[in-house]
Amino acid sequence: TRKPTLGEASREAFMSYGSYDSFRVGGSVNQPINDKTAVNATLTYGQTGGYIDDTDSEKLGFTSGVVTQATERLKLSASLDYFQDRFETAYYGTPLIPLAFAQDSSGEVSSANGYVLDKAIKYNNYNATDGLMKSSSIWLRTNAEYALSDSWTVNNELSYFSADRSWEDVDYYTFDVNTGLLNRDATIITHDHQFWADRFTIANDSTLAGKRNRFTAGLEYIATDFSSKRRFGTTTAVDPFNPVRGVMPTVNNVNYYYLQNYDSKVETFAVFAEDAFNLTPNWLTVVGLRYEDIDLTRDVANLVASTTSTFKRNYDSLSWRVGTVYDVNENVSLFAQYNQATMPLATLLLSNSSNSSFDLSTGTSVEVGTKSSFWDNRGVITVSLFQIEQDDILTRDPNNPALTVQGGSQRSRGIEFDVTLDVTEQWTVGANAAFQKSEYTDLLDGGGNSLKGNRPYNVPSRTFNLNTAYTLESIPLTIGGGMRHAGSFYTNTANTIEVAGHTLFDASLAYQVGNGTLTLRGKNLTDEFYADWSGYSSTQVYVGEPRTFEMTYNLIF
Repeated sequence: TRKPTLGEASREAFMSYGSYDSFRVGGSVNQPINDKTAVNATLTYGQTGGYIDDTDSEKLGFTSGVVTQATERLKLSASLDYFQDRFETAYYGTPLIPLAFAQDSSGEVSSANGYVLDKAIKYNNYNATDGLMKSSSIWLRTNAEYALSDSWTVNNELSYFSADRSWEDVDYYTFDVNTGLLNRDATIITHDHQFWADRFTIANDSTLAGKRNRFTAGLEYIATDFSSKRRFGTTTAVDPFNPVRGVMPTVNNVNYYYLQNYDSKVETFAVFAEDAFNLTPNWLTVVGLRYEDIDLTRDVANLVASTTSTFKRNYDSLSWRVGTVYDVNENVSLFAQYNQATMPLATLLLSNSSNSSFDLSTGTSVEVGTKSSFWDNRGVITVSLFQIEQDDILTRDPNNPALTVQGGSQRSRGIEFDVTLDVTEQWTVGANAAFQKSEYTDLLDGGGNSLKGNRPYNVPSRTFNLNTAYTLESIPLTIGGGMRHAGSFYTNTANTIEVAGHTLFDASLAYQVGNGTLTLRGKNLTDEFYADWSGYSSTQVYVGEPRTFEMTYNLIF
């Protein structure tokens, strides 16, 4: 949320239209009321027909805020965010089918079982014709900051969040080699989600032993209520090439084998502290920690068995970090940090009795790097090495693979870099890349087979982005171009289905018109066919967006 700015009135607006009848419009205003108070508001709306058949969607967002310097020492602010979206018959991926059944195999997927991604069905929608995914949320925040002295400050933020979400979709598709049809599963899920949070901090910015020292400590309380209806069932099979999609099945014990209602309450109390100390003017050290006490209460009503179960669980979590930044000179800085944290194996709000007995998993991360400016500060480059480990993830019992236990682990190691360069006053270039080796270091599958060395699904081993822009001297025209690359990834932990990497090319033209800028953007100019995610079954992948164009006018007044 953009905060109101004192003493500065501004207004902005934009409108755009693009491929697939995509339309976006929005505007924002910042208005001082007097020299001590200002308000702002932003409204945006967007809709699109979608590049997958029958996937219309729309989004609406509104944010607003007010800030006032009530006294010389007291600053008050409040904000409201509202968001809603609606997706008609949302897209949940394209199913893989055996090569023998494919009409136009793409070669984008290689698999041990011979399943491929078929171009002939690349834009087909297999959701029910009345499928609907929608949500709305509101977030209210108030903040009071009071300067006790020139060095001591207290701050309190009180917030309330409420969201309603609903999924009524046919979202899971598997090919049946005996019938040549896609078997489909139906899902109905609702979320009624609210939380209250209050965060109090006290901060000091002064000297310690003659060195600058910044200290912050605080308390936080979060109370969450979450209710969810969950229905999982089956519906009619369809021809993958000519799907007769039908409607959502009626909710009953015949069509839905899983009918449950969840009611969860989570209370979290946290205490935290952080200290940033300058050992020298060029050397900063940071130490921080956070302790959480989490109480979970969960009621699960099984409508099929006509039973209700209740369980409670308490979790203790301690996370901490240390870091340092050293300025070698005015152009070169070195940095390093180490973090240790805990996290639930699955969202606490959806925990069931089977995984409630598991402890929180633990994780560590290490990063070291350097940031340097060069060529008279016309270029900046950042390079870092990292390692992230997570322990106590779910695996299978080596003595009885049918049982799920804790004890698995995974690790990612890699290097990242980012560089920006002003080649001339008119020409800028930027690039960033990440190369990583992500693997399970201890994991068993349901057959007791070791998955050690396998890569987690949906994780490419490399990504690379390049962009450049050149502004002509004679006319107010900026020409831009870019490249986006992502390496291959797997759709399952067994690494038996691999999705090929892809490289996309983009371009833009921006021309100043009046007080605004008219911009034409083109994405995936070569119209490459690719997949970029696998989110449901391992034999379902999301086909990426084809070549698209968008014209946008941004106005400042």
